[in-house]
Amino acid sequence: MGKPFLTIEQQVSLLESRGISTDQDTPRILCREGYYSIVNGYKDSFIDQAATSLAGDDRFLPDTKFSDMYALFEFDRTLRELTFHYLIRAESTIRTAVAYCFSNEHREKNAYLLQDSYCTRAEYASIARRTKTDYASEVSGLITVLSRTMQRSNAGFIKHYREAQGDVPLWVLCNGLTFGNIEHMFNLMKSNEKIAVCKMVARSTGRSGGKLGYLDVSTMTIALEALVKFRNICAHDERLYCALVGGRKQINYARMVKYLEWFLTREEFDEYISRLVDELDESIKRNEKVASVIEPLGFAELSSSLKNRQIEEKDNQK
Repeated sequence: MGKPFLTIEQQVSLLESRGISTDQDTPRILCREGYYSIVNGYKDSFIDQAATSLAGDDRFLPDTKFSDMYALFEFDRTLRELTFHYLIRAESTIRTAVAYCFSNEHREKNAYLLQDSYCTRAEYASIARRTKTDYASEVSGLITVLSRTMQRSNAGFIKHYREAQGDVPLWVLCNGLTFGNIEHMFNLMKSNEKIAVCKMVARSTGRSGGKLGYLDVSTMTIALEALVKFRNICAHDERLYCALVGGRKQINYARMVKYLEWFLTREEFDEYISRLVDELDESIKRNEKVASVIEPLGFAELSSSLKNRQIEEKDNQK
């Protein structure tokens, strides 16, 4: 039997029966945000595991307030909005570099639809550290996506080229691809083209020869996987503050910030960390429960390291 429908008043009663203190704002917040989004999304840090096991349904730690859970929900929303703003800038940088470097090496019409335009089976197995059996499906899958986008996309800029020119250049087509598609294409590019992408990203962000050092293909590959997944978390309103991506790599938010720096200008990154530090500080001061949840995840340490960096950069500018 499925979950029964509950009125707002019944939702409040359910929260109270499970050990959550509510207040006069609780019904209004539930009306606006929804029970599932707040409670099911952010309850984990407030659950009393022993009591839950005995009761057979959720039971919450003593002194748990709905307002605390909502504060964590709001922190995560603000973090998503802030992070997404800079992730889409990074996405644009990568998208441009991949399309340019591929097109520079393959200037014939619709070269992106030819298997020979991509790395060999042996190169893919070596670089991506995947089994050789993955290669054919990976290449055919990418070409299918590119072909379908070229032939079927209703985006005005793609339709114009398709109807007026009979084909769609990659630097136009790429704007109709997802960030994941761009990552997929980078992973299948030839080795020299991947190096060219790394150099173009560094050049376009003003990072060439800077203290970050050389952006190599290995770092780019890991960074792209992380940025794509964090971007999708932000876009789909999923939990960001505790996210871990990259399979066994277990890349958390703090590590993602380090990768993101490669793809932003110094000015963009400075603006980002300034806003991020302010938000972390405010959230930690504003609500003790939120502070107790996010500090063990490395946010306090991240804030401290970013503050120290800001101080160092100001000193260097003197």
